[in-house]
Amino acid sequence: MVTMLLIDAALVGLALVVILRARVAWRQPRARIAWLAALLGVIALLTQGTVIPLATLDSPLGGTNVLKLVQNVLTMVALWLGIQAGTAPASARIRTLRWGFPLTLAALFAVVFFVAMPERGPSSFLFLETAAHTSTGAWAYGILHMSGIALVGVLLFRSARTSLPVARRLFRVGAAGIVLGCLSEVVDLTLTRFFVPNAVVSALFDPLFYLGVVSFVIGIFVASRTTAGIRRRGEDLLARAERLARERAASVPVGPAMAGDLDTRLHTLRVAIEDDAIASSTPLRGEERALLDAIDTHLTRPTSGDRA
Repeated sequence: MVTMLLIDAALVGLALVVILRARVAWRQPRARIAWLAALLGVIALLTQGTVIPLATLDSPLGGTNVLKLVQNVLTMVALWLGIQAGTAPASARIRTLRWGFPLTLAALFAVVFFVAMPERGPSSFLFLETAAHTSTGAWAYGILHMSGIALVGVLLFRSARTSLPVARRLFRVGAAGIVLGCLSEVVDLTLTRFFVPNAVVSALFDPLFYLGVVSFVIGIFVASRTTAGIRRRGEDLLARAERLARERAASVPVGPAMAGDLDTRLHTLRVAIEDDAIASSTPLRGEERALLDAIDTHLTRPTSGDRA
C-alpha cells in the first residue's frame, strides 16, 4: 500500500511538471530536455500498474512481462535526461545530446533480458523478484538493470553540484535514495537466488527508490520557482535600465548584443549607462548607481543547471 502511494505521489508530481512546464518547454528549446525527462518518467511510472492494470499494458507486448524491460529503459533514459538538463550547455537541444551512453545501456538491457529470460510467465508486478528464486538469468538481468540505474543515479548526484543550494540538496537526496534503493535490490536479489531472502532487505527498495524520485520531483519545483524568480527580477531590472538609458539619452549599441538573451541585453545597457555618465561628465545619482549595483549583483549570481 505504501509503495503504491509513493508511486502515485511521484506520478502526480511528474505529471504536474509536464503540464505546468509545457509552455516554457515550447518557448525554450533547452527546457525541453527536462520536460521530456519528466514525460518519460510519467510513462515509466504508469507501467507500474497503479493506474492502468499491468496485464492491460503488457498484453500488446505479448503478456510476458516485456513491460518490465520497457519500464527499466524508460526509467534509465528519464534519469539520464535529468542529468543533461542540469549539465548540458545553454545551446543544447534534445537532438544534439550525446545519446551513445543511454542507447548502449538500453541495448544491453534488452539483449540480456531476452537471452537470460526466454520464459517469463504472465504479467506480474514482482515477476523479477519471484523469478530470481529459481532463475539465475532473472538474477543476472536484475543485477545488470539495478547496477545501470545506480550508475546513472551516481552521475545524477554529481550533476546536482550545478544547481542552486536548496534544489541541490533535494536533487542529491533524491539521487542518493535512487542509488541506495538499487543497491538494496542487488543485495535482495542475490540473497533470494543464492542464500536466504531477508524480509527487511526486501522491503528497502520501494521506500528508498520512490522517496528518492519524490525528492527529485520536489527539487524540480523548487528549481523552477527559483529560476522563475531570477528571470522576473532580470526582466524588472532590464525595464528599469531601458528607462534610465532613455532618460540619459545614452548611446546603446544595436545589433546582436541587444538581440541576445536577457543577461546579455542587461549587461549591454549597464555598460552604455556607465559609459554615458563618464563621457558626459554627469555622475550617476544615488538611485541610478543603486540600479547598476543591482544589475551587477544579478549578473554575477551563481549560475545553475535548469532542470525544470
